[in-house]
Amino acid sequence: MDGLRGLAALYVVLFHEMTVNDGIPGELSQPLHAVHAWLHIGHYSVIFFIVLSGFSLTMPVAGSAERSLRGGFRTFIGRRARRIMPPYYAALAFSIAVLAVSNFAARRLHLGAPVEGALEPGSVLSHLFLVHNARFEWAYRINAPLWTIATEWQIYFVFALVLLPIWRRAGIVATVIFSWVLGALPYYVLPSQSNFFWACPWFLGSFALGMAGAVIEFSPTLDGSWLRERFPWTIAAWVTFALVVTAYWTFPYMAQEFTVSVFGVCLISACASLSRRPGSHPVVRWLCSRPVAALGTFSFSLYLIQHPILKLYEKGVLRRLHFGKNTELLFELLVITPLLLAVSWLFAEFFEKPFTTGSTLLPVLRRHFGLAPRAADPSNDAPRANQ
Repeated sequence: MDGLRGLAALYVVLFHEMTVNDGIPGELSQPLHAVHAWLHIGHYSVIFFIVLSGFSLTMPVAGSAERSLRGGFRTFIGRRARRIMPPYYAALAFSIAVLAVSNFAARRLHLGAPVEGALEPGSVLSHLFLVHNARFEWAYRINAPLWTIATEWQIYFVFALVLLPIWRRAGIVATVIFSWVLGALPYYVLPSQSNFFWACPWFLGSFALGMAGAVIEFSPTLDGSWLRERFPWTIAAWVTFALVVTAYWTFPYMAQEFTVSVFGVCLISACASLSRRPGSHPVVRWLCSRPVAALGTFSFSLYLIQHPILKLYEKGVLRRLHFGKNTELLFELLVITPLLLAVSWLFAEFFEKPFTTGSTLLPVLRRHFGLAPRAADPSNDAPRANQ
């Protein structure tokens, strides 16, 4: 799961690097044009994050006889807040600082155009309270990827207060159907400019499909162990992947979202199925390999701070390089991407890992400066669930 999470975050980063080069495919060589085209569906990776989140958070619930949250609702929300709030607010502060400096340079030094409205009180306050996805004008201006954090934070409450009771009373199929209907309703009922399309409320359905995957994998009372033990999940993953490719070109928008969500469940279940086979499957070995799995341990931080760093690069560096388009794209892939990974790892060591698995860098710094080490907190979520 760490490997899948890390690769999904890396793909989102590469997608945002490609958006810096929007409008240039005709100026690229054929191989780089293919790379550029392949990296242009970053939204699909965000959907996979939501599916994986539903799977992760339902794992311990599905494995319990009571089908209830450990410690109840308050404890669950407290753990979720501890997991996402420290790095989220640190990334928000960093993003606001970058915007303030950028706007100052734009106005006083005539370096580009300022980002209008990003630092207005409504925008900043809505980000502080994680409701910035309520308005299109707020959702993307400070740090574009942060809109998903608001949507997922709100899904946590629906998960605990609505989806789990429905699952206990009506089953997981009814839960998935209810979630997709409820989440997609604004898209079809409200006017196109006010139907919250920017907040993707149908992610609730994607989350519920992740829940279904966890129920299939971990529920001890599921009357359908055939799905867990004998269903050809690997074939299903390949078939749904082919559908995803087809969906991108031919399916209506909501059908694309649903297809990608189903593929996410099939992929996670296929990996789980392969891990149960005798011996170690090459795919499982690769996902569990040290570099791929390590990427997943700071993928949340990578997701949070990629945007302001890419904006700094775009406005402060790219305009001064005067590269050709092929060189520009290679520079982003081979130089900017490793730089982003390194900065994100450092960010995670200070603002994410101290609240989850424990930082490896902070104890070294404490010893170096003669400070007492801080004891690990045993109350963290067990397997680094979410994002």
